[in-house]
Amino acid sequence: MSVLDRALLALFALITAILAGIFLAVIAGWSVPLDLFELSLLNNDYRLLAGVVAFIFFLLAMRFLLGSLRLAQAGEGRAVIKAADLGLVSISLPALEHLVTRAARQVKGVREIRPRLNYGPEGLAIRLNITVNPDRNLPEMAAELQEKVREYVIATAGLEVPEVQVRINGIFQEGQRRVE
Repeated sequence: MSVLDRALLALFALITAILAGIFLAVIAGWSVPLDLFELSLLNNDYRLLAGVVAFIFFLLAMRFLLGSLRLAQAGEGRAVIKAADLGLVSISLPALEHLVTRAARQVKGVREIRPRLNYGPEGLAIRLNITVNPDRNLPEMAAELQEKVREYVIATAGLEVPEVQVRINGIFQEGQRRVE
């Protein structure tokens, strides 16, 4: 979900909450909102403004409704490995994450791996967030990690890997050993 969608959804939720609060207040006996609503319907300018606001609300509601249905239908992401006469062969993104993690563990100095995958028309884009040991040359290790992960995914899954981004989020610190 984009930043614009999140902002619109937050605004939509806030306005809906305010309207629900006003509705509850009217049910409890507060008549001022009803009087203002009746007054706005008698004036043509206010009626047009209310119609425009209601139409914008309707469009926002439909956008979020259709967006949520599209997300529910998409389900688990997958990548197509091979299209054969008998059908498609695909692999789920969690399975690909396991392959990527397995390949990354082969590189000396990598302690923790958190892969994020994005499968698109150009292939599988891989982003690795890692924690490393402090005793390795970081640029060399990152280059080795990129190459090993790319080669392993190509060899095992047969997918194109246009990019492997590596982000070092932390340096592993072993606990201080006590000398007695």
